[in-house]
Amino acid sequence: MSRVLAALAGVAVLALAGCATPGAPVAASGAAGPPNFWAGRFAATVTEADDDARQDRSSGHFALRIDGARTELELSSPLGQAIAQLQIDGERATLVAADGKTWEASSAETLTEQVFGWRVPLADLPAWLGGRIAEPTEHDGARVIAGREHGWSVRIEAGEAGQPRRLALDWPAETRAGERRLSLRLVIDSTAHILSRP
Repeated sequence: MSRVLAALAGVAVLALAGCATPGAPVAASGAAGPPNFWAGRFAATVTEADDDARQDRSSGHFALRIDGARTELELSSPLGQAIAQLQIDGERATLVAADGKTWEASSAETLTEQVFGWRVPLADLPAWLGGRIAEPTEHDGARVIAGREHGWSVRIEAGEAGQPRRLALDWPAETRAGERRLSLRLVIDSTAHILSRP
């Protein structure tokens, strides 16, 4: 995997089998509450900490599902081919790359640090997709539109019906010359509330 895809696999979260572009499943009858499934597109840029500040870019689709203690993420290419699948279930995190190589660790943060060199707060992504940021820095009326959390800068660039539809995530939140940086842009195309698997 390229450095961007590796970093992305650590930032987003879901494992839906198959190679098709992920789409929102149909919500079960009577399902209510905030979304626990998000599907959309990503674009990422990793800027290396070297003299020419070279950049590695990537884009594609993501799908994220939260099912109780289980979190699943799938990343796929713009044409729908699987890139990586990540599953967090209790105290076990598993990452499977498109070539079948598998990594496991006791937590998602430990796994991403071991595999990618980035300790990414994966557990915060659902809150950010729901418009909740631990340290707000900007508001639009009562709505939070920017903030910081675990070293990340989070900005909600567009919303609809009270839910974010476009987010900008940057690490580190305060950039300094010569540092490696990750910029991630997410566009949420669909959301759903789906019942837990039996």
